[in-house]
Amino acid sequence: MIAPHRLARAAVLAAGPCLSSFLVPGLAAAADLLPPPPPPMPVAAPVEIGSGWYLRGDFTQTWYERPNDAVLPDPNDPHVPPLVHLRMSPTTGYGGGLGYRFNPWLRVDATFDQRSGSSFSGYSSRSNFVTGYNIEAGKIDVLTGFVNVYADLGTFYGFTPYFGAGVGFADKSMRGNYTQTTCLIPGCDGGPGAGPREAAYRPNRSVTTFAWALTAGLSYELGAGFALDAAYRYVELGRAKSGLDAYQQGTRLKDLGASEFRVGLRYSFAGLYAPGPLNNAYGN
Repeated sequence: MIAPHRLARAAVLAAGPCLSSFLVPGLAAAADLLPPPPPPMPVAAPVEIGSGWYLRGDFTQTWYERPNDAVLPDPNDPHVPPLVHLRMSPTTGYGGGLGYRFNPWLRVDATFDQRSGSSFSGYSSRSNFVTGYNIEAGKIDVLTGFVNVYADLGTFYGFTPYFGAGVGFADKSMRGNYTQTTCLIPGCDGGPGAGPREAAYRPNRSVTTFAWALTAGLSYELGAGFALDAAYRYVELGRAKSGLDAYQQGTRLKDLGASEFRVGLRYSFAGLYAPGPLNNAYGN
């Protein structure tokens, strides 16, 4: 019969290899573990700064109204007649701007429009066109800049009617101006014969004044951020004048106004983002 203590010793010796087969791999795996990773580097989370920004480009057809003569009375010649039959020819132009929509019904934009030269002419006659007359003529270029506020009246089947108003400036450049006398009878001005006399040219000059505008229009959503825009606009442009000729005379106009039809495109940005404050995984 085997003593109990010898049976226990034999059991331990037999179990030793089995225990080591479990414990040794576990110890090796524990020795292979890497230290925990460092916290992530701070990153700049993007912050949305608005999706209401839009760009616009416009083509303009302008019909000028008849301006008024603004020549100051000459105390040395108080009977100089004013210009009559004043007219400015229709013209075209182009422009663009940047705008922002605050909500579905309110937006603002800043626009600039350059119009090509409009032919100007006016007449005067001391004899009421019996013996002769003078013509004053030239071209007028107009550049405007407005800050506009619009109220959109709701969208119906993609169409959005709106109205707006703007204030800004108008730069009127007179160029190529001249005055010329034409005698209908010989010697109407003391010179020989009849017909047109030599023209007196007046220097170019630009005048910048306050201007305002009223607008009513309709836009249509084309998709992908684009909208077609068509509008009527009335602009009040103020005064214009030329330089003085050799006789110290010049052309002066006031009450320049125009009716305009504008058609163009607006592009609205879907969203603009800017770098925000630094953040990490722990919210610091």
